Amino acid sequence: MGIFEWFGESYNPGPAGSVEFGNRKRPKRPRYQVMARFTIALVLLGPACYLIFSNVDNANAKAIAIVLGIAYLALGYFVHPAPDTSNLGWFGGLIDHPFRYSDDVNRFLIVLEFFLLPARFVAESIVDFIILVRNNEVRD
Repeated sequence: MGIFEWFGESYNPGPAGSVEFGNRKRPKRPRYQVMARFTIALVLLGPACYLIFSNVDNANAKAIAIVLGIAYLALGYFVHPAPDTSNLGWFGGLIDHPFRYSDDVNRFLIVLEFFLLPARFVAESIVDFIILVRNNEVRD
């Protein structure tokens, strides 16, 4: 944070987004949609698992890669960044606002949301499929 941002933010603070934790309220999905999403999730997980198990010879490296993958899926499922898109800088976010730090926070939250989006899709698809198989119904 630069000196101009510190002075500007103390004088005229901009809205900043937030990060929510926990389960997200999701709409009820029909059975065919749960199956299609789970199939796409498996297609996305396939290359990652292939890379881990075919190219890595060290058992410790495989274990670390699996733990990091599960942690990434857990972060995607439980962490939900919510940037305030009205405060992204000048000209719709093309130019950084030199007197606000909050627009930098919102830009970071957008990057974090983009980074966690694949993990959220895969994790929610797996959870919905497990609930479908266990209860023979889709969760609300």
